Amino acid sequence: MMIMENNSRRPPLEPVLPLINVVFLLLIFFMLAGQLAKRPTVSVETPVSQVANGKEAREKLLLVLKPDGQWFAEDSDIPLTEAELSELIKDLPVITDEDTGNQVKDAEVRLLADGGISMASLRQRLETLQALGVEQVRLVTQDDPASKGEDTQP
Repeated sequence: MMIMENNSRRPPLEPVLPLINVVFLLLIFFMLAGQLAKRPTVSVETPVSQVANGKEAREKLLLVLKPDGQWFAEDSDIPLTEAELSELIKDLPVITDEDTGNQVKDAEVRLLADGGISMASLRQRLETLQALGVEQVRLVTQDDPASKGEDTQP
């Protein structure tokens, strides 16, 4: 009786298919996660800023202001009327004041104003926001590519 050894057995393959599936799922997740930030549907020429003044609060209401003075919400390409703007401001969330502990309206908005808007028109629009109860406006700007890498002279 002759016993033959079976040396032709291949070593077990590592389970590569589940690894490939996980990699593709991660790829899809990060592709979608990169697009979650809302972008305004109305295009404006954003003013250039050489110095950033803090991190942008993306959870705050974003209003877009065209050079002709029209208001837009960040997710709409239809101009807002004064009544619609007032409703947007009224719908701002309520937060707890850290100093007093009272419930107050989070009256802060981000303003993406066109760089070509006149200062008189911008001032008038800021006064409109103030009359509607907005306490703080953060002007959204873009970084100045010319100022990167340059040393400032005192």
